[in-house]
Amino acid sequence: MTALRILAGATAIATVTTAFTAFTAVPTAAHTPEHVQCTTSALTAAITKANATGFGELSLAKGCVYDFTAPFSGDDATPPITVPVTVDGNGATLRRGTTANLFRLLDVAAGGRVTVSNLKIENGNVTDDGGGVLVQNGGTLHATNLLVKGNTASNNGGGIENMGTLRLIRSRVIDNDAARSGGGISSEGAASIISTSIDGNSASRFFGGGVFNDNVITITRSSITGNRVTEGDGGGLWNNFQMTVNDSKIVDNTARDHGGGVTNAQLGRATFNSSTITKNTAGLQAGGVYNVDTGAYLVLILSSVTKNKAGSAPGGVFNDTGDVVVNKHSPITGNLPTNCVGSPSPVPGCTG
Repeated sequence: MTALRILAGATAIATVTTAFTAFTAVPTAAHTPEHVQCTTSALTAAITKANATGFGELSLAKGCVYDFTAPFSGDDATPPITVPVTVDGNGATLRRGTTANLFRLLDVAAGGRVTVSNLKIENGNVTDDGGGVLVQNGGTLHATNLLVKGNTASNNGGGIENMGTLRLIRSRVIDNDAARSGGGISSEGAASIISTSIDGNSASRFFGGGVFNDNVITITRSSITGNRVTEGDGGGLWNNFQMTVNDSKIVDNTARDHGGGVTNAQLGRATFNSSTITKNTAGLQAGGVYNVDTGAYLVLILSSVTKNKAGSAPGGVFNDTGDVVVNKHSPITGNLPTNCVGSPSPVPGCTG
């Protein structure tokens, strides 16, 4: 397996804890939000002004399509945000024009703390990371009702590349593509995903058609469906550090190689609570879950791994040299060609 950068456990967890602790809601302004006219120049000017004054509260034109034909600078349609800013999208869309040069739509830089709602981000395209959205190290994005659709990255994070702190609530990350890892979301920072759909994304090579995680991530009441890796592992989810999935569905994802639903690799610690991993497909092994590498640790609690398929056994759960803990109320059944038979190491609680 390709070697990846791995964060030292204690340092990473301390960093993530600090990041979440440091994040506070953007202060409520005493003045009326600035209404941004339906032009890309007006939006660029509003963000520039916010960066200069140290704070911004923006209300976008209702239903407006801010159709960018050229970047503000480099890979960014708008200025990188470096201060606390709230954005009421009012159903507006930030979109890269189909004939425009390559750039993303939103960049949250170090010091930027962006709270956004009711906004769509579409058709970004970059030769680097984060086709639609980039959250840099030291930046924070808290988004509610955000749609990230149809964006492309030539590296990682077709929809979103997170290197800072990301929180998505009642959002959708759909139909994005990364040439390497993290078709929907690539996260190397702290992430929390709540009541969100991550659907129909693809990673062309390596890992994580839906989500690639290399830090600490929590996914709650969300759906990871119809994602794919065309050359690699982890059609739905790929975890390299610490992932907790609560009351969520991982369904109909595909990996050409291993882990149609989930790959938990290297120093991965993956815990699934009251979740469903079903109808996923892998070309080689582990249509459901691929637990691989020394130190990879998998826990299933009140979760099911059912009706997954693989090209060769096992079709349900593959355990290489890692550790697997299976709760007795976590059925691994109906997988093809086997549930766990063919796994190099036993999968406790699994038969067939």
